[in-house]
Amino acid sequence: MTRAKIHACALALAAVGCTGTVGAGRSSGGSGAPGAGAAGSGASGVGTGVAGSAGLGTGTAGAAACDQAASLAPARVWRLTDAEYVNVVAQVFGVRVPSEVTAADAAPPDFSNFSEAPELTVQATTVAAYQKAAHAAATTAVAANLSIFVPCGKAPSDACVQGFIHNRVARAFGRPVTDSETQDLLAMYHVGVTESAAAGIRMIIEATLQSPSFLYRTELGPQTAGGPSAKVKLTPYELASAVSFALTDSVPDDELWGHATDGTLATPSVLAAQVDRVLAMPAAQSNLGKQAGYWLGVEKLQSIVPKNTTIFPAWTPAVQQDLYTSARLFVRDLMGSGTMNDLLSSRRMYLNANLASVYGIPGVTGTDLQPVDVQAPGRDSGIFTQPAILAAWSHPDRGDAVHRGLFIYNAFVCGPTIPPPPANAQTVAATFPADASQRELATLRATNAAGCGACHALFDPLGLSTENYDPIGRYVTTDDKGQPVDASATLKSLGPDLDGPINGLPDVVAKLKAGRRASDCASRNMAAIVLGRSVATDTSCAFQSIKDQFAKSGSFADYFRAMLTSPAFATRDAAP
Repeated sequence: MTRAKIHACALALAAVGCTGTVGAGRSSGGSGAPGAGAAGSGASGVGTGVAGSAGLGTGTAGAAACDQAASLAPARVWRLTDAEYVNVVAQVFGVRVPSEVTAADAAPPDFSNFSEAPELTVQATTVAAYQKAAHAAATTAVAANLSIFVPCGKAPSDACVQGFIHNRVARAFGRPVTDSETQDLLAMYHVGVTESAAAGIRMIIEATLQSPSFLYRTELGPQTAGGPSAKVKLTPYELASAVSFALTDSVPDDELWGHATDGTLATPSVLAAQVDRVLAMPAAQSNLGKQAGYWLGVEKLQSIVPKNTTIFPAWTPAVQQDLYTSARLFVRDLMGSGTMNDLLSSRRMYLNANLASVYGIPGVTGTDLQPVDVQAPGRDSGIFTQPAILAAWSHPDRGDAVHRGLFIYNAFVCGPTIPPPPANAQTVAATFPADASQRELATLRATNAAGCGACHALFDPLGLSTENYDPIGRYVTTDDKGQPVDASATLKSLGPDLDGPINGLPDVVAKLKAGRRASDCASRNMAAIVLGRSVATDTSCAFQSIKDQFAKSGSFADYFRAMLTSPAFATRDAAP
């Protein structure tokens, strides 16, 4: 969609049909409970590689020559997610609105902010939802902040109202408001002010929050008739928004906006300084931790089927919530100051007395979660041995080699895309003995005449490496039949860097750390967070350079810094 088409849409989005290459306002599901042995079912996260997702999962990049001229993303128009809508309203108008703006989710969504998702038409129901949300937000904002919006007395002048438009509305639009837009909004104020000044300002905010210029952000470069037809340089305002949304999921703050306004953001040293400043902000670290949590399986814990408390009485809502917060803190710290080595090998867990009791960690007191470098057995493999992750990828009453294996495969291997399970997968699974162990089930899948083995052979062995952990993530040495746990397996068809025998998660981690597979896979998944697009087929030299740098440093902060300061991030290629 060109910028001209955006402006052609009615200011208040009264007409249905504004479409473009957008990121969905809400996710398209995929966060259900793990299936009964069905390949690819229930897998979630950034770029899972499961057929039907926005997956990043293809094989590691080959040695083909890269494209020196390619940007990191195409020119595009990108619709706000509900989370971004909420964040921007809070930042610009000072009030928080309910998180479900356009649709109610029964469970937390998977990461879905992909600008290259199939075109989404704004339906009548979406328009109605935006109208309702805009009215509620505007009413609340005016009641709370009218004197801040128009600090000019009870009967503000047109000049005072224009100041509000050129300040607050411009920040919501992510660019200066044009003269014609100013006059349109001022005319709307004049309609409302016949009731009261508060009603007039409320109408301006309502119109702003339904305007395509707010609901969509552009990456089109300087305005041209028909949109860009060749590579373009982002405007300073577009660049500021791209940096800010990538790091904080919201519009630029005052300082970043100031550098867009005076044009200095285009200077590499200024851009680098601003990226470093915003990257160090707690809001950025919290947001990056949240987004990385989709890739790393943390958000999955929010949507699992409750554990069977007859079998696992220690599993309570409080334990589940504390585990979720614990894992989020672990990932947040990594995104701010950690490395790939930390992600794969750290012993750190965030614990309080309750969690420590459940997981057998001595010496922890109090109700607040605190960082503990755990020396107990089975907590030496970073994200893989976080109880939250192990519990998220497990059945309510038994282990789950399938989905634990899929998680490792999709998040750290990025092998060939796993196709959806065949139509008879559940029927086949129902023929397996109900009391079969995870290892026995893996053997049955591998030898089943229905052809389950080809796909399951890629990830079932990875899942078997987690057999030392029960469905709530406790480390165990015997299974539910009292037999010693066997966490051995043989990895096959994953490439010479990974194939071969393993015995438990430490062996998996050792293989991942020995080469670049995990690093390159992480680069792809993090690129989705920053760019809102799959880079599985990206051929740009810019992204190859970023991957190379990350493979050497392993620093997550350095990765985000390299991505956002790359000259190829400040440009966009014309879409096909």
